[in-house]
Amino acid sequence: MTWFFCPQCWSEFSQDHARCPCCGFDIAAYQKSADFVDKLIRALRHPERGTPIRAAWILGKRKERRAVNDLIALARETPDLYLCRGIVRALGEIGTPQAMGFLDTIRDHPAKIISDEIRRILDRQKQTAETSSESNPQEEKLQ
Repeated sequence: MTWFFCPQCWSEFSQDHARCPCCGFDIAAYQKSADFVDKLIRALRHPERGTPIRAAWILGKRKERRAVNDLIALARETPDLYLCRGIVRALGEIGTPQAMGFLDTIRDHPAKIISDEIRRILDRQKQTAETSSESNPQEEKLQ
């Protein structure tokens, strides 16, 4: 059986509805108006455990800067270590100063699975920066 979820309140129901039977959210209008990235950002809050992890992965692969604030907020509040690791990886892929700065602030996360992932990302970023400056010494002189 196929289950449908309201993208606003995340109630689930067994048939498709134009409006959520629980909160009244206009699902049909949302589906027509929201772009793909907005839907992925909203999917970060989906109750089905694998969906937020997939959404974070896609946002990271697409390097979606618009998602950074939402990813950071969710990383701060989720108790799910696998989702947090997925978010950390996505932020590392996106690589904005805000994303990398946040990762640096949580580099000593109490969960080893998270702190190890952050260290890998930050080490990789440092190596990339060093390689970049070594291959272009003129750029360093200009700064």
